[in-house]
Amino acid sequence: MRILLLIAASIAVRQVVIFAGQHWIRTYSHTITVLTLPIITYTITSVIAGNIALSLGLVGALSIVRFRNPVKSPFELVVYFLMITAGIAASVNPIWLIVLIATFVILTIGCEIANRITKERTGGSLFPASFSEGNALSTLTIMTANPAPELAERSDLIGYVADEEGYEYRLTSTSREDLAALATSYEGRARLVDFRAS
Repeated sequence: MRILLLIAASIAVRQVVIFAGQHWIRTYSHTITVLTLPIITYTITSVIAGNIALSLGLVGALSIVRFRNPVKSPFELVVYFLMITAGIAASVNPIWLIVLIATFVILTIGCEIANRITKERTGGSLFPASFSEGNALSTLTIMTANPAPELAERSDLIGYVADEEGYEYRLTSTSREDLAALATSYEGRARLVDFRAS
Protein backbone atom coordinates (compact mmCIF):
# COMPACT_ATOMS: atom_id res chain seq x y z
CA MET A 1 0.00 0.00 0.00
CA ARG A 2 2.78 2.46 0.92
CA ILE A 3 4.67 1.67 -2.28
CA LEU A 4 1.56 2.56 -4.33
CA LEU A 5 1.21 5.78 -2.32
CA LEU A 6 4.85 6.62 -3.09
CA ILE A 7 4.35 5.97 -6.81
CA ALA A 8 1.24 8.19 -6.83
CA ALA A 9 3.18 10.91 -4.96
CA SER A 10 6.05 10.66 -7.46
CA ILE A 11 3.71 11.03 -10.43
CA ALA A 12 2.01 14.02 -8.77
CA VAL A 13 5.36 15.71 -8.14
CA ARG A 14 6.47 15.10 -11.74
CA GLN A 15 3.26 16.60 -13.16
CA VAL A 16 3.40 19.64 -10.87
CA VAL A 17 7.03 20.29 -11.81
CA ILE A 18 6.07 20.12 -15.51
CA PHE A 19 3.15 22.50 -14.84
CA ALA A 20 5.69 24.91 -13.32
CA GLY A 21 7.58 24.96 -16.62
CA GLN A 22 10.52 22.82 -15.51
CA HIS A 23 10.82 20.55 -18.54
CA TRP A 24 14.03 18.82 -17.47
CA ILE A 25 11.92 16.34 -15.48
CA ARG A 26 10.30 14.97 -18.67
CA THR A 27 13.42 13.00 -19.59
CA TYR A 28 13.55 9.26 -19.07
CA SER A 29 16.36 9.41 -16.48
CA HIS A 30 14.71 12.11 -14.39
CA THR A 31 11.31 10.39 -14.52
CA ILE A 32 12.76 7.05 -13.40
CA THR A 33 14.78 8.81 -10.70
CA VAL A 34 11.71 10.58 -9.31
CA LEU A 35 9.70 7.33 -9.38
CA THR A 36 12.31 5.04 -7.81
CA LEU A 37 14.17 7.29 -5.36
CA PRO A 38 11.39 7.35 -2.71
CA ILE A 39 10.86 3.60 -3.03
CA ILE A 40 14.59 2.94 -2.55
CA THR A 41 14.68 5.27 0.46
CA TYR A 42 11.55 3.66 1.90
CA THR A 43 13.11 0.21 1.54
CA ILE A 44 16.38 1.27 3.18
CA THR A 45 14.66 2.92 6.15
CA SER A 46 12.31 -0.03 6.59
CA VAL A 47 15.19 -2.53 6.58
CA ILE A 48 17.36 -0.66 9.09
CA ALA A 49 14.51 0.40 11.41
CA GLY A 50 15.23 -0.76 14.95
CA ASN A 51 18.64 -2.26 14.11
CA ILE A 52 21.45 0.12 15.14
CA ALA A 53 24.26 -2.15 13.94
CA LEU A 54 22.71 -2.51 10.50
CA SER A 55 22.05 1.22 10.24
CA LEU A 56 25.67 2.07 11.13
CA GLY A 57 26.92 -0.46 8.59
CA LEU A 58 24.66 0.99 5.93
CA VAL A 59 25.86 4.54 6.65
CA GLY A 60 29.42 3.34 6.18
CA ALA A 61 28.55 1.54 2.95
CA LEU A 62 26.65 4.51 1.53
CA SER A 63 29.46 6.92 2.39
CA ILE A 64 31.58 5.45 -0.42
CA VAL A 65 28.92 6.25 -3.06
CA ARG A 66 29.91 9.19 -5.24
CA PHE A 67 27.37 11.10 -7.33
CA ARG A 68 29.07 12.53 -10.41
CA ASN A 69 26.01 13.86 -12.23
CA PRO A 70 25.87 17.66 -11.74
CA VAL A 71 22.61 19.13 -10.52
CA LYS A 72 21.68 21.95 -12.90
CA SER A 73 19.37 23.95 -10.66
CA PRO A 74 18.52 24.38 -6.99
CA PHE A 75 14.94 23.33 -7.75
CA GLU A 76 16.19 20.01 -9.17
CA LEU A 77 18.09 19.43 -5.93
CA VAL A 78 14.94 20.22 -3.91
CA VAL A 79 12.95 17.68 -5.94
CA TYR A 80 15.55 14.97 -5.26
CA PHE A 81 15.61 15.81 -1.55
CA LEU A 82 11.80 15.83 -1.54
CA MET A 83 11.70 12.32 -3.01
CA ILE A 84 14.23 11.02 -0.46
CA THR A 85 12.22 12.59 2.36
CA ALA A 86 9.02 11.10 0.91
CA GLY A 87 10.51 7.63 1.24
CA ILE A 88 11.52 8.28 4.85
CA ALA A 89 8.11 9.80 5.67
CA ALA A 90 6.29 6.79 4.18
CA SER A 91 8.26 4.39 6.37
CA VAL A 92 7.42 6.38 9.52
CA ASN A 93 3.81 7.40 8.86
CA PRO A 94 1.96 7.80 5.53
CA ILE A 95 0.22 10.92 6.88
CA TRP A 96 3.59 12.73 6.86
CA LEU A 97 4.03 11.71 3.22
CA ILE A 98 0.64 13.17 2.29
CA VAL A 99 1.36 16.41 4.19
CA LEU A 100 4.80 16.72 2.57
CA ILE A 101 3.60 16.16 -1.00
CA ALA A 102 0.48 18.32 -0.55
CA THR A 103 2.60 21.20 0.77
CA PHE A 104 5.01 20.93 -2.18
CA VAL A 105 2.14 20.77 -4.69
CA ILE A 106 0.31 23.77 -3.18
CA LEU A 107 3.46 25.92 -2.99
CA THR A 108 4.64 25.08 -6.50
CA ILE A 109 1.26 25.56 -8.15
CA GLY A 110 0.71 28.78 -6.17
CA CYS A 111 4.03 30.24 -7.32
CA GLU A 112 3.36 29.27 -10.93
CA ILE A 113 -0.15 30.76 -10.91
CA ALA A 114 1.18 33.99 -9.35
CA ASN A 115 3.86 34.11 -12.04
CA ARG A 116 1.31 33.61 -14.83
CA ILE A 117 -0.99 36.31 -13.42
CA THR A 118 1.95 38.71 -13.20
CA LYS A 119 2.91 37.96 -16.82
CA GLU A 120 -0.65 38.65 -17.99
CA ARG A 121 -0.98 41.92 -16.08
CA THR A 122 2.51 43.40 -16.43
CA GLY A 123 4.02 41.53 -19.35
CA GLY A 124 6.98 40.53 -17.18
CA SER A 125 7.76 37.51 -15.07
CA LEU A 126 7.43 37.53 -11.28
CA PHE A 127 10.71 35.62 -11.07
CA PRO A 128 13.77 36.67 -13.12
CA ALA A 129 15.26 34.03 -15.39
CA SER A 130 18.48 32.36 -14.33
CA PHE A 131 21.00 30.51 -16.43
CA SER A 132 21.40 28.03 -13.59
CA GLU A 133 17.84 26.77 -13.79
CA GLY A 134 18.50 24.07 -16.36
CA ASN A 135 15.87 25.42 -18.75
CA ALA A 136 16.60 26.34 -22.34
CA LEU A 137 16.85 30.13 -22.46
CA SER A 138 17.07 32.44 -25.43
CA THR A 139 19.26 35.53 -25.18
CA LEU A 140 19.26 38.81 -27.06
CA THR A 141 21.93 41.49 -26.89
CA ILE A 142 21.08 44.94 -28.29
CA MET A 143 23.55 47.81 -28.66
CA THR A 144 22.10 51.33 -28.93
CA ALA A 145 23.74 54.73 -29.48
CA ASN A 146 21.37 56.41 -27.01
CA PRO A 147 19.83 55.17 -23.77
CA ALA A 148 16.76 52.98 -24.23
CA PRO A 149 14.65 53.24 -21.04
CA GLU A 150 12.10 50.76 -22.40
CA LEU A 151 14.85 48.11 -22.48
CA ALA A 152 16.29 49.10 -19.10
CA GLU A 153 12.90 48.64 -17.43
CA ARG A 154 12.17 45.18 -18.86
CA SER A 155 11.92 42.36 -16.33
CA ASP A 156 13.94 40.02 -18.58
CA LEU A 157 16.99 42.34 -18.57
CA ILE A 158 19.96 40.48 -17.06
CA GLY A 159 22.82 42.74 -18.07
CA TYR A 160 23.46 46.40 -18.86
CA VAL A 161 26.69 48.12 -19.92
CA ALA A 162 27.18 51.81 -20.76
CA ASP A 163 30.53 52.93 -22.19
CA GLU A 164 31.98 55.14 -24.91
CA GLU A 165 30.77 52.73 -27.62
CA GLY A 166 27.13 52.99 -26.57
CA TYR A 167 24.59 51.15 -24.44
CA GLU A 168 24.40 47.37 -24.37
CA TYR A 169 21.33 45.55 -23.09
CA ARG A 170 21.32 41.79 -22.57
CA LEU A 171 17.94 40.11 -22.21
CA THR A 172 16.98 36.50 -21.63
CA SER A 173 13.70 34.61 -21.74
CA THR A 174 12.26 31.13 -22.02
CA SER A 175 10.07 32.55 -24.79
CA ARG A 176 12.04 32.59 -28.03
CA GLU A 177 9.13 34.33 -29.78
CA ASP A 178 9.12 37.30 -27.37
CA LEU A 179 12.81 37.99 -27.94
CA ALA A 180 12.49 37.47 -31.71
CA ALA A 181 9.67 40.06 -31.81
CA LEU A 182 11.78 42.48 -29.77
CA ALA A 183 14.76 41.96 -32.09
CA THR A 184 12.54 42.65 -35.11
CA SER A 185 11.22 45.86 -33.54
CA TYR A 186 14.78 47.15 -33.02
CA GLU A 187 16.09 46.35 -36.51
CA GLY A 188 17.31 49.51 -38.22
CA ARG A 189 17.44 51.64 -35.08
CA ALA A 190 19.89 49.60 -33.02
CA ARG A 191 22.61 47.04 -33.57
CA LEU A 192 21.63 43.48 -32.69
CA VAL A 193 24.87 42.16 -31.26
CA ASP A 194 23.68 38.64 -30.60
CA PHE A 195 20.51 36.57 -30.66
CA ARG A 196 20.69 32.98 -29.49
CA ALA A 197 17.46 31.07 -29.64
CA SER A 198 16.91 27.91 -27.63
